[in-house]
Amino acid sequence: MSSATGKELAKSLVELNMNILRWNREHIEKSFNINGKNRCGELTMRQFHVLLLIRTTGIRTISDLANWLNISKSSMSIMVNRLREGGYLEKVQADKGSDGRISFFRLTEKGMSEVHQAEEQLVENIAGCFSSFSEEAIEKYCSHLRELNELVKTGGFGE
Repeated sequence: MSSATGKELAKSLVELNMNILRWNREHIEKSFNINGKNRCGELTMRQFHVLLLIRTTGIRTISDLANWLNISKSSMSIMVNRLREGGYLEKVQADKGSDGRISFFRLTEKGMSEVHQAEEQLVENIAGCFSSFSEEAIEKYCSHLRELNELVKTGGFGE
């Protein structure tokens, strides 16, 4: 039995995070051209991340998006306005009883479609990285990644 500690596990997760960031830059960002736009020329990498965050996390305010992506609220506001002008996002009326100064956003059909297309393109591009792997290796790595994703998603606390 291994004598690994929680501290060693945490250190390995930090290292994994850095490796994922590097892998992201080397592989995922290749789906976007030199100007940062995807092959269809519609979205920048940052805009794609914003739309993906809204779709997958349900985040709907400029403040929350800015915090998640670690950019200023003013920069996020400009980006959200561009996404609204492009027809990717729409402003949603705040619930009764909530602060009327807060703006909420959601993806439009065009936004959902563009995120889906860009995501499919990314998956297609990235899949090529694994073309030399055997079926057995792919299954093993998929299993480990599912487990790791669950661990990270639950904050490491399990069931």
